[in-house]
Amino acid sequence: MNSSDIPNDSRGNRRITSDEEAIEALLMAANEVENRDLPLGFQNHDVEMEERKSTDLDDEDEAYLANWQKQWAEEQAARKRRHDYEVSRNYKVARTFALDLHSDLKIVEKTEEEEEVIRDEEKSEFQRAKESIKKRREEISTTSDMEIDPMTVLRKAPTLVELSARVLAQNIVAIKSLKLVPDHLRKKLSYLVSGLGKVDTRLMELLIEDSPNEICAKNCVELEEDDLIKILCDCDRVSLKVLILDLCGRSITDYTIREFFKRAPNGFPSLTTLSLQGAFCLTDIALLLISSSSPLLQFINLTECSLLTFRALKILADKFGSTLRGLSIGGCQGIKWYKGFSSSLYKFEKLNYLSVAGLDSVNDGVVRTFFMFRSSNLTDLSLANCNEVTDDCIWHIGRYCKKLEALDITDLDKLTDKALEFITEGCKYLRSLKLTSNGFSDEGIAACLEVSGGSLNELCLNKVRNVGPHTAFSLAEACKRLQFLDLSWCRRLTQEDLRRILRCCSSLRSLKLFGWTQVDDTFLEELSRSHVHITGLKMTSLYAHLDNFYPSVGAKFF
Repeated sequence: MNSSDIPNDSRGNRRITSDEEAIEALLMAANEVENRDLPLGFQNHDVEMEERKSTDLDDEDEAYLANWQKQWAEEQAARKRRHDYEVSRNYKVARTFALDLHSDLKIVEKTEEEEEVIRDEEKSEFQRAKESIKKRREEISTTSDMEIDPMTVLRKAPTLVELSARVLAQNIVAIKSLKLVPDHLRKKLSYLVSGLGKVDTRLMELLIEDSPNEICAKNCVELEEDDLIKILCDCDRVSLKVLILDLCGRSITDYTIREFFKRAPNGFPSLTTLSLQGAFCLTDIALLLISSSSPLLQFINLTECSLLTFRALKILADKFGSTLRGLSIGGCQGIKWYKGFSSSLYKFEKLNYLSVAGLDSVNDGVVRTFFMFRSSNLTDLSLANCNEVTDDCIWHIGRYCKKLEALDITDLDKLTDKALEFITEGCKYLRSLKLTSNGFSDEGIAACLEVSGGSLNELCLNKVRNVGPHTAFSLAEACKRLQFLDLSWCRRLTQEDLRRILRCCSSLRSLKLFGWTQVDDTFLEELSRSHVHITGLKMTSLYAHLDNFYPSVGAKFF
């Protein structure tokens, strides 16, 4: 600090060099204060200034007072600068001492280039992929005009087992017995017959013959109450482990269940898997009876059972909370939100599969606790049509559901590209991903495929309106294991994009193209020679390949 910055005791700014001169200056100042009747000290400086304004001062006094105020302000500023300097110096001294004490720690000043690299490293894989996708627009535009070799891989001939099963399904009325037929072939034959709508009492009698471990029927629309009672009573309930009676709405009623338990009070002691999808007459009371008679139950499918209420969830949680591994209550509109919904869900400790699709009561808060504490074993999850789910819920899925293999987030309007980032960064083992009717960007979906596409077997982009060339490019480059692909109503894709996908995705088995009007007849003829089963285009049968249906989330459990 310059000496001129320090206020002096005289108007001539006389320099003080010794203690005697300092004392003399103080005495002179005191005499002057006494002569001029000035107040001593600076504590009440503001008050004194106000009082002085109210009195009449001559010009000399006003000039002296103004000069004195200026010097006081300069002194305050100098003191502040001196304090800041001391603080800074002390910090540097302490920092140097700490670094000397811990010699293994070194602070290296980073250049702007290094800081840019560090910021780039802090970005997630999804963000880096998205940025690179935005930069490759020119590459896509140049390669889109390239001539791609026609698809020469011919469709493989079906196996003898597949041909035989189809013929048997079409002539089921001629079959007299299924004795000695293994369960997996019975199941395949039953599914083919269900697709043809020929499941009746006679077929069910064939399926329960010879005490099988599994009874599987996907289309039980024609069964009546008395028919189902007879079938359940005649089957070997002790050895029965899997019972699938989907679309049995007319036959599964309170009367059916009560009458069955009157005749067979022991119920199903060995049953582990039960599917009653579409049983719209099933009530909470009937479910309680079934649960009480099936102590070993591990997987239960109650999709579209509209008469069930929140009590059904409580019954299952109380009886199977520690043992149940698969639960589907999707589409059960009778299950409304109630105070104990989250606590009931929390009781399921070992779930591998959960479907709450279409439940209006599901939101971020309802499932947050379950994901945080009970989802470590979850491999299959469906939140389709849960309209209140947001990116926050997807963050919890990515954070806690590390083993997730199949995810269905169909028709969730509140999701953004951040949801895709959470999925790709957290769920490293995804095999099936359904993004139907969502508003994700073309770059976001492409970045998701760049990061996670290598493990995908199934991808559904039906009605994702922003799907475009970036997604097509990433599909062709990254999704080499893809077997099932749905691009229905993706109108921004072109023939060249589709040709690139079919050419590069060598494992592709089935492709859905409903709503595609941007293909010409020549390309359709080329597609007809492809090894891929294509459904949805004109001149292709809707029911041509029902045995190659798209596996739903949780299909491996039922």
